[in-house]
Amino acid sequence: GGEGGGVRVGSSGQGGGGDPPGGSGQVLIEYDVDGSQEWVEAANLRPEPPPIASELPWLSRLAKGELAELWYEGGWWEVILQARAGSKFQVLAARYNKIHSATAAELRPWWQRDEAGAWCYTLQRKTRTAEQWRGGALPPPK
Repeated sequence: GGEGGGVRVGSSGQGGGGDPPGGSGQVLIEYDVDGSQEWVEAANLRPEPPPIASELPWLSRLAKGELAELWYEGGWWEVILQARAGSKFQVLAARYNKIHSATAAELRPWWQRDEAGAWCYTLQRKTRTAEQWRGGALPPPK
């Protein structure tokens, strides 16, 4: 969980799900949207990234063609910024070849983990941690 997490994770002893069908290494997840449950490989899950600090105006610096994540149908999906129009952002979910119109509240940075396990995101082809961006390394707005 957490805010906007959309999923609760348990193990074979929680939630009445029984034993995992694929054996060890699986966890039972429950979707907040409809309460449905399924077993998934633990290796396919990632920890929830940190919230983006409001003092970091990352979205104003997001350049066309860069990755972000869109809150859609109860989960975060990787998207590519296509265009801006006022307070709306046109993004492409490339995996599904689908264009979405999103508000700033529906977008967050495309988080990934660096070699040391720290959460990072990329702006204008520079990948840094939120702390590094906070330290004055933000590129100019687009």
